[in-house]
Amino acid sequence: MSSFAKTLQTDTYLDVQPVLLRLVTTQPTLDLPSVTVTSRRISRADAIRKRLFDLAIAIPAAVFTLPIVLALAVGSAISFRAWPFFTQIRLGHHGEEFRFMKVRSLPATAPAAADKYELETVQNTRFGNFLRKSHLDELPQLWLVVWGTMSLVGPRPEMPSLAATFDSDFVAARLTVKPGCTGLWQISKASAGLIGENPEYDLLYVDSESIRLDLWVLIRTAREILGGASMTSIKDVPGWAIQGETAAGLLDAA
Repeated sequence: MSSFAKTLQTDTYLDVQPVLLRLVTTQPTLDLPSVTVTSRRISRADAIRKRLFDLAIAIPAAVFTLPIVLALAVGSAISFRAWPFFTQIRLGHHGEEFRFMKVRSLPATAPAAADKYELETVQNTRFGNFLRKSHLDELPQLWLVVWGTMSLVGPRPEMPSLAATFDSDFVAARLTVKPGCTGLWQISKASAGLIGENPEYDLLYVDSESIRLDLWVLIRTAREILGGASMTSIKDVPGWAIQGETAAGLLDAA
């Protein structure tokens, strides 16, 4: 069990509502206001519905895209002259560490624990840039959804070393839900930076996790990949896709 997991209990979560409201009126930074830990038990029925929703989409998608992944792996091996699959330890649900997997899109010499800004200085190949821009390198994560390690939609899983630089309450709040292949932060303009620089996206998802929000994020993700939609902001999230007074108040204020 990771050090992060030891700090969490499966029947507790961080009440992010005070944070969400304050984030509307303050410039997001890594020093977030403190939050209150309260008891919460997630409905078993809701958890089962979300799992079935994930499987209904992830299983056919993983099988359908398998030839694409294999083709990309061949291209990656040729481009980088290295093993075409990149794996890395990331933080999952309740802080449990798991092995995150992608098609290699950076040279093997790139620092494994570098953040997004540090990776901008890495000299990449044309094929690697294509993978990163198209996000096709993320396709193997569909199998992590099938296995139950990830969800289709949720906060992006982060490296333990980088998560340690974020506000601990923010990190703990993110870990109350499964990490996702896509999510509100991933399809937002904020994804150009680090996750901790704009925490309101993940906190909004934690506060409003539902199948209808997942469906909206998936449709928006597909439209962005196909070039039919621009990157989103908080105010682009429709009212019907969220739940809870705090989330609604956040969108109204945005």
